Amino acid sequence: MSTVDEAALMPKDAALEALREAVAAYNAERGTVTNTMYVNVVLIFGGYVVFAGFIAYLAWTEIARDIVGIVLGVLFFLGTVVWRFALAPAKRFQQTLRDRMLPLVFGFIDEVHYVHGAEPRFIKSMPGKELVARDRSEHGDMIAGRHEGLAFTLSETELSTGSGKSRATTFKGVIFHFIREQEFPGLLLAVRKPNSFQLFVRDFFGGSTMPLVTSGNPEVDTALEFRTDRPEAATPLVQGTLAKALDYLATEWRDDVVRLALSGRDCYLLVPSKKNFFELPPVDTPIDFDRHLRPMIRDLVTLLATAQLVNKIG
Repeated sequence: MSTVDEAALMPKDAALEALREAVAAYNAERGTVTNTMYVNVVLIFGGYVVFAGFIAYLAWTEIARDIVGIVLGVLFFLGTVVWRFALAPAKRFQQTLRDRMLPLVFGFIDEVHYVHGAEPRFIKSMPGKELVARDRSEHGDMIAGRHEGLAFTLSETELSTGSGKSRATTFKGVIFHFIREQEFPGLLLAVRKPNSFQLFVRDFFGGSTMPLVTSGNPEVDTALEFRTDRPEAATPLVQGTLAKALDYLATEWRDDVVRLALSGRDCYLLVPSKKNFFELPPVDTPIDFDRHLRPMIRDLVTLLATAQLVNKIG
């Protein structure tokens, strides 16, 4: 698990050729779309800025000053709407590129399927607050398919609790769900180890209802705690390949602590990420395969390598 064989999983010659054609077509159209975007920003948004400045001046000089703040608030809100409208053609152009290109980028995946903005089926059955607290979820790009017999779904997801000023993001990154060959007879969670204050609050409100097991790997046990309702079944897994898989993933993915849940045959890997997993450059930048697309492939290969290891544990 120390290295990932990227070359073996790169798109094959036919897929690479189709991918190059898609990149070339995008780069050829990109100049026209970029010019249109600049014109929209200058004419539409620039015109709005002039209009908003005039309205703000009238509000300050001709209208009661106690409502100037309201007028400015409305103008600011409308400004964000106009800005999004001006950029919408470029955003649609990039999303069209994703729709065409990502199935080609991940051409090594059997039955590959890509969709944007859909809620994955697994989200409702994913373990609750012991794994990650959440009231709502938002989803970006999603890839599903099968790799060497492993059925999986990967979704860009943000989980949060509360709303308005009390809204708190509890997870932002990718959730990798797959079906294991072996069934775990219960629930096993690997979650971020709480700090002393979090531990005090948790214990004050009754603590966790599930027993704690340790992996015996100091680096893993420093970052994670393992809780389960079946300690006798979980201990050999945690002290074996599972800890190795999480340790490997931690060396490859350094943004934050990776969480994991086993529930029956379902496995959930929650991988925090500070970047957009399927990030493409701005529309005014040409796409380069090695700089922009190869890292996507490597990230997915890393997750697949980890999933294959977790899949094999008994």
